[in-house]
Amino acid sequence: MSSRSFSDITQAQWLRACLKLGLLIETNSGKGSHARVEHSVTHAKYTIQHSLHKFINIKIFKKMLEWGFDEEQIWDALK
Repeated sequence: MSSRSFSDITQAQWLRACLKLGLLIETNSGKGSHARVEHSVTHAKYTIQHSLHKFINIKIFKKMLEWGFDEEQIWDALK
C-alpha cells in the first residue's frame, strides 16, 4: 500500500487501525465476514465489510473523521 492510497486498504488493516485508535471491534456475531466497530465513548457503530473497494474505504475514512479522529491519526494507525 502506498502511504496515502484508498485503493489497497484491506479489512484487516482497518481493524488493526481501529484497535490502535481505541475502538471496540466485534467479529464473532452474525454469520458473515463483516466486522462491527464501536466508538468507545459515543457507542456509535459502523460495519466494515470483508471485500473493500476504493469508495468504501473513503466512506470508512470519513466515518472516522466524523467520530473525531484527525487525518494524521487515521493514516498513522493504517501504517
